Amino acid sequence: MSELFLKSLVGARVFGPGNTVVGRIEEVVAEADGDELFIVEYHVGTFAFLERLASSSFARAVLGALGLRSGEGLVVPFEQLDLSDAASPRLLCDPQQLKPPARS
Repeated sequence: MSELFLKSLVGARVFGPGNTVVGRIEEVVAEADGDELFIVEYHVGTFAFLERLASSSFARAVLGALGLRSGEGLVVPFEQLDLSDAASPRLLCDPQQLKPPARS
């Protein structure tokens, strides 16, 4: 795959073993290397979505008060997501091997 629009990935359901839905891609994390950007990980799941909306400390505190923790999402490294069918991304590992997003 040479080109893929990020807007087609954000919100896509990610499938794991047994065709189970692990969550939706809510955030794509990239790092700069010179003039280029390289995707390093995807954040998948409910908390990732809410975390994206709640960029302030106050909003994060509200999420915590609602009982939503960072453990309710997954960080999927770039090499662990099969995008050969961008409409149905698939994990290349067991979801239990993945970490939750770090608290900010």
